[in-house]
Amino acid sequence: MTSSKDNSRHDRGVAILYVAVFLMSSLWLVSLAVDMGKLMTTKTELQRAADAAALAGASAIDKQNSGKIIKSLARTRAAEAAIQNTALQERSEAVTIDPNNDVEFIGDHRVKVTVHREASSGNPMTTIFARVLGISSLDLHADAIAEDVPITKDCNGVLPFAPNDKGVGGFSTACGSSDTLKTNASTGGNFHLLSFPVCDQGPCTGQGGNGGATLRCFLEHDYPCCVTMGDSFDATSTKPGNNVGPVRQGLQTRWDNDTDKRSGICYQNYTGNGWRVMPVPIVSTFVGLNGRSTVQITGFGGFFLLSRPTGNGNNLAVIGQFIDYVAPGVAGSNPSPPNAIFTIRLVE
Repeated sequence: MTSSKDNSRHDRGVAILYVAVFLMSSLWLVSLAVDMGKLMTTKTELQRAADAAALAGASAIDKQNSGKIIKSLARTRAAEAAIQNTALQERSEAVTIDPNNDVEFIGDHRVKVTVHREASSGNPMTTIFARVLGISSLDLHADAIAEDVPITKDCNGVLPFAPNDKGVGGFSTACGSSDTLKTNASTGGNFHLLSFPVCDQGPCTGQGGNGGATLRCFLEHDYPCCVTMGDSFDATSTKPGNNVGPVRQGLQTRWDNDTDKRSGICYQNYTGNGWRVMPVPIVSTFVGLNGRSTVQITGFGGFFLLSRPTGNGNNLAVIGQFIDYVAPGVAGSNPSPPNAIFTIRLVE
């Protein structure tokens, strides 16, 4: 009889070879997954930095020139915003940009910012395992475009003042300019006040109409429900008369809550917390200043109190400076009016 051949040793050798190949493949796949994860994380971080920088750049509006972007200020703000973010190189590092080369302007109201992790910029994203394949770093970049646009709908709070639309040219926003929201002082005046409908939000919840307590509340805290460009107010919407007490009390509260109480300074020199800035709807011309009228909202503007309102009767006036500034709101496609409240948004 002939003994059978023993193949167990050969089979063990093949199995070891298979295991080795499997482990090498698994290691390669795990290495690839780690580097891909780092790549995706870096890309996300760069996009976040680009978005923040573009929005910061778009906020640099020229308050004296119809909201056009001030390029030098936009470059500075974009760089400051970018560096507040981090993205991976070998480890997480602050994102820096070249304000002169990485910040571009598209027209007067758009900013494009590009951020990098690239060898040409000296800061590529380094790999962990792919370097064994000869890939020691990867080049990545992200860009974003943001714009400033006039709001067409304000749900963030407006005051019940309603200055008349001045048409072409609008109100001057230059430092040293001033306007009054009270007219015809010799006969008791008219503050051009709107009678807002009842709102179920904010500190003045449940209040509406033109009563003194409601008026004072809206002047102190703003009207928090939405007001939209094109809205028409019926014949009971404008509130004639002096309303001296509620107006004085409401606006004095706003003034006293501000951290910058310097009288006579213009908005360009203001450093307060925003209480002296009053967002107001701008309306079509009042038909009759001595009675109620129908008006339509044609835009929104900012009104900066120049002094603390004092006085009684005909002696009380609300004097301030019209301004363009950035605030939350819904933007439409309408062209910028002469005066506006702008909001900023990402376009790409």
